[in-house]
Amino acid sequence: MILSSFATLNAQNIITNGDFETWSYGKAVGWTAGLHGYITSFVNIPVEVNFGSQTTDSHNGNYAIKLESADFTIPNLGYTIPLPGILQVGESEGFSIPLEDIMAIIQAIQDTTGAGFDPDNLSSLTSLAKIFAPGIPCTQTPGAVTMWVKYQPVDEDEMLVLAMTKQNGTPVSYAYNTYGSLNPDGYQQIALNFDDPGTACDSIMIVIISSTSMGGGSILYVDDVKLMQEVAVPVVETERETVYPNPASDVLYFQANTDKQYQWSLRDLTGRTLDSGKSVGKTSLDVKKYPAGVYMLTFNVNGSEKTRKVVIR
Repeated sequence: MILSSFATLNAQNIITNGDFETWSYGKAVGWTAGLHGYITSFVNIPVEVNFGSQTTDSHNGNYAIKLESADFTIPNLGYTIPLPGILQVGESEGFSIPLEDIMAIIQAIQDTTGAGFDPDNLSSLTSLAKIFAPGIPCTQTPGAVTMWVKYQPVDEDEMLVLAMTKQNGTPVSYAYNTYGSLNPDGYQQIALNFDDPGTACDSIMIVIISSTSMGGGSILYVDDVKLMQEVAVPVVETERETVYPNPASDVLYFQANTDKQYQWSLRDLTGRTLDSGKSVGKTSLDVKKYPAGVYMLTFNVNGSEKTRKVVIR
């Protein structure tokens, strides 16, 4: 559980309508909480699905946004895909995606028997990227993104937050984490630190997803999203996996939050497994053989998975 107290930081940059106080026609201004566009085939097939709604259950001010799962339906084709709630900074102008790309995404889902998208299927991920909003302009990678959330998961579900800065379409820096053990009855602050704060960028994406399962039914409330110039330093952090040093250049040490045996795996951003094993207590891993970049370290304790972002330099 990550407590909601963070060190005081200097120079905050508030995202436009990051407090979700401004709404128009039932939608949060400056944000995209749905998918809309066309599937192109012999005729253009309109698609519209909404994940977010205005709520007075807020951390601060009058309003926040409530994210829930919804069905992504392709009219006239007989396909309905349950999706988790997806919230993105910036307003999407809508997508136009060929039918064959949609079928590739569906196939990727079906191949995983309900476990989610197959990250090894790069064509499906490339197609999936077409439906996301481009983000908002930036000139310099911030230190962190913070937000207040209240999460009501179904079973062992987790929410996910991904932030990325880009320069000329190329990723510059990432911030990524999943959260499950949060107070379902009250708001808590969470923070993600970027890998390379201060680096030049021209756009920033922030994607908040209510469930790491496909349409799991979990409910997520989000309020007061901010960009911080400096990195965010949690004052208290408990019940969390230990990973250090991070970034690492020679040896990475880690330990799951358990005194029993756990499984672990190191994956790249495509989802390809690079190393894995079973451990009890602290484990060391030689990372000199891996190229510099961002990786995902997953812990599996009695079937419950937690993922931590790892940076190798």
